[in-house]
Amino acid sequence: MLHQERVDRVIKEMKREGLSQIIIADDPAVLWLTDRKSEPMERCGALLLKENGELHAFMNRLFCFEPMEGMVMHYYSDGENPYQLIAAELSPGKVGFDKNWASKHTISVLMEREDLIPVLGSDPVDICKSIKDEAEKEALRHAAEINDRAVAYGIQHIHPDLDEKTLSDMIEQFFEEQGATKDIQLQYVCYGKNAAEPHHGAVAGEKLQEGDAVLFDLWAPINNYWCDMTRTVFYKSCSEEHAKIYETVKAAQQAAIDSVHPGVKMCEVDAAARKVITDAGYGAYFITRTGHGAGMTVHEPPEASPSCELIAEPGMCFSIEPGIYIPRDVGVRIEDLVIVTEDGCEVLTKYPKDLQIVGND
Repeated sequence: MLHQERVDRVIKEMKREGLSQIIIADDPAVLWLTDRKSEPMERCGALLLKENGELHAFMNRLFCFEPMEGMVMHYYSDGENPYQLIAAELSPGKVGFDKNWASKHTISVLMEREDLIPVLGSDPVDICKSIKDEAEKEALRHAAEINDRAVAYGIQHIHPDLDEKTLSDMIEQFFEEQGATKDIQLQYVCYGKNAAEPHHGAVAGEKLQEGDAVLFDLWAPINNYWCDMTRTVFYKSCSEEHAKIYETVKAAQQAAIDSVHPGVKMCEVDAAARKVITDAGYGAYFITRTGHGAGMTVHEPPEASPSCELIAEPGMCFSIEPGIYIPRDVGVRIEDLVIVTEDGCEVLTKYPKDLQIVGND
């Protein structure tokens, strides 16, 4: 089914940005507009949207991408040149290309014509896609509920006999049993000093020691919408310094959550968290942005970073996840997804955030 209302919103944004034609190839964007996946892998599969409302699809016959009302279909077979089909429908001048389309596809289209000017063309879709409708909000809430259960499962199964990789695999299996789709990412389970690496992948053989932080960053696609959540607990004991770091991160995250409302710049959300951490003396150890958008992809606009001037609008969904990372010592991150409301934000993930020490039962 073609989501005509979403198409119309993208066209309006195209006109605002001075783009008369854009190529949309990213699978989640195609799914968002059409309720269908093309999954072309190395082959060419794309949509062409024009400011006059024309929508064209260029698909290999093996994709089983059926015709739909409101879309002009162009099929090709292996051995045929799909780029000629695309080039024949383009007007001279600027063409907005999908930022995630492989360069071999972009270059192949450009080689068919000498009167095309390539520009980045994903913003109209990204901006519109960042504003979730009611059905999308419900999908995100459902995913967040499962994420809460996954975090609880992970914390309940902390045990000195389980290395990072084993516990990560157990959590992944739990997610899949709850309806998540297996993806290429691993569930982040980080013990002790490994938690100081913001993107540490779970390692086989890495065991727990008393006093270690245990950081869980758990994320998965559920019915095509991603959840993403981080909690940090401590095993058997927590030093006074580590407790101070934890409470600083917790306060920073709450300050950022409290700052969210329609009209706030995303860089101001970042600044709210960063001020708390800097004032506590840990500014040099906050080495990431405060958050990123989430929806049909786990990282999408808008981002809460020092350089992002985007304005928060009702319906936007993004993470708030400040952290302090002390190399070779400890890392603490707390993350929730929020949806911007008319007067603030709704926090989707609910697992408690009070300092928790586990393993003493």
